[in-house]
Amino acid sequence: METPEHAWHYTTAHGLLEIVRRHRIWATSAAYMNDRNEIREGRDAIRRALEKRRPQLEDWQLKQLAEIGIDSDPTPISVFLLSAALDGDSLTLWRSYGAGGEAEYAIDFDPIVSMWPVVQNEAEQHPEPPPGYYEDAREEVETGHFAQLYDPDAASVLASGWGKVEYLGDTSRVVEDELQEIIDGLKKPHEDSFYVMFSDYQQGLDPTVFFKQPGFSDENEVRSTWRVEPWWRFVLYRVGRFGIAPYVEVSAKRGTQPLHLWRGITQDEVGLLPIRSVRIGPTRGEDDAEVTLRALLDAHGYGHVEILRSSTPYR
Repeated sequence: METPEHAWHYTTAHGLLEIVRRHRIWATSAAYMNDRNEIREGRDAIRRALEKRRPQLEDWQLKQLAEIGIDSDPTPISVFLLSAALDGDSLTLWRSYGAGGEAEYAIDFDPIVSMWPVVQNEAEQHPEPPPGYYEDAREEVETGHFAQLYDPDAASVLASGWGKVEYLGDTSRVVEDELQEIIDGLKKPHEDSFYVMFSDYQQGLDPTVFFKQPGFSDENEVRSTWRVEPWWRFVLYRVGRFGIAPYVEVSAKRGTQPLHLWRGITQDEVGLLPIRSVRIGPTRGEDDAEVTLRALLDAHGYGHVEILRSSTPYR
C-alpha cells in the first residue's frame, strides 16, 4: 500500500482546539460513520471476486483463505477509523464541516509518522470483568484440567497506516488485484502442519478497509485504521449522530525509545502530533483569526506548524 503525500483532516474550531491542546485525535468505530456500508462494501466485493476464482484454486488455498477470514462477515464496529483527504482546500468538505456555522479548519498530518491508540486503563486485569470473561480464554484439555488459550487482558493493536481509499466502480480492478496479492502470499503447508502466511494481513488490518462505495469519491479520502484488544484498555464512548459511539484516542509517541507497537502508547508516552500545517477555512481568513491560531499553536509546542488560508470563495 502506497503512503499518500497528504492527510488533511477537516474539523471545527472546537475539534482543532482539543486536538492541539491534548495532542490526541479521535478514531471512531467504522459502524458509526456516515457510510452505513463502511467496511462491508470492500469485504463483500472481495468475496464476490473469490467466488469467481474458487474453481481455479486448490483446496489448501481455499482453506487458508477461510482461515484468514475472507468468507466471514465483516465487523465494522471493531475497526476504528480516522478520515482525512488528499485535498487540503476542498469545497465539498468545507461545506460539510461549516454547516453548523462554526469556524472550520483543515489539519495536514504527516502520513509517514505513525500514530497509535492511547492506553486509557493500565490495570493488570479487567476492573469489572463480565460473566465468562476469563472462562472463554480457557479450554478443558482433560477432565478437570484446563489450558490457557490466550490472555484476555493483554494489550494488542493492529494498525494500517495511512492509505488512499479505493472507490469501487463497476469496472474497477482493484478488488481482483487485491485478491490476487493475498493468494500470492499464501504458502502451502507441510502435510503435518498448518500455518498461514499472507502479505497484507500479516502486517496489519484487512486491506478491504480501504474500499468504499463510489458515491463518496468526491471526498478523495485517505484513512488510517486500527483494531484494539481488549476494549476496556483503549475504548472510550461519546454521544454521536447514530447513538453512543465507541472511539479511541490516537497520538504519536514522545521521544525516541523503541515502541512496542502491539501495545499502543501509555499516557506518559503521548507526544506532539505530526502536524505539518493548518489551513483556516473559507470566510475565516481574517488577520485576527491567523494571529490567534499562531498563538495557540506556539503555546502547545507546534511553533513549527505553517498556517495557510483557503482560496475557496465560499461563504
